[in-house]
Amino acid sequence: MSTPAHFASHLQLLLARAGDPSVRQLATKTGYGKSTISDALAGKRLPTWPVAEALGAAFGADVDDLRERWAKAKGKPDTPAPAAPDWLTSVRTDIPDLVTNRGLAEVCASINTESPQRAVQASWDVVQTGALQLSHAYYNAIPGSWSSDVVDTYGRAEEDGVLPPGARAVANAIHHHYVGTRMYTPEPLSADEAVQIIVMAFRLAWQAKDAVDKKTIPDVPEVLRVAEGPLAEDIDFV
Repeated sequence: MSTPAHFASHLQLLLARAGDPSVRQLATKTGYGKSTISDALAGKRLPTWPVAEALGAAFGADVDDLRERWAKAKGKPDTPAPAAPDWLTSVRTDIPDLVTNRGLAEVCASINTESPQRAVQASWDVVQTGALQLSHAYYNAIPGSWSSDVVDTYGRAEEDGVLPPGARAVANAIHHHYVGTRMYTPEPLSADEAVQIIVMAFRLAWQAKDAVDKKTIPDVPEVLRVAEGPLAEDIDFV
């Protein structure tokens, strides 16, 4: 029977055939964080299919063969997540308190008082904070320094059943738009688009807060409990 370790061994074989590129090179080619790449190659846990597929493309591997090997290692049918998970369609009234300077309504208002781009950047702060808290609470670690590592944290929490289906997809969508606002020439962003991104960010952060609240964390570091400004400046997220 195939296992995550067997799959990792196959990835290492493909790595060697591709000329043994470095983890940094693979991170650049795939768009995933170095820790995600390292874990996949080391067999610590089975990577998600998007990660495996990206690595396969970087190695020039047969995607169909790789998919079959990945499915066998997973050990159960590769069924898609529900199209509309409840957490994405319900209207919450029990809004969790987030350790950020501004709430949902204030960030939405900043679309007009500041700009859609700045508002989306503020919403990324809550997503990032949620990733920090999740990683500390469940994995006793802090995500890597790339913004893609934040997405990987939500993806890992989804895989482990800490977060509901769709968490990685939502985090990835928010990340895509956030990166667009940080470009030298920011991508055009309307107020309507910004509102949707902000709502997605806060709903995801609320889910993270719910999960963290289920754990007892008597020694949470100060940086995870109090956010006086954008955490990207403190922890060098890029």
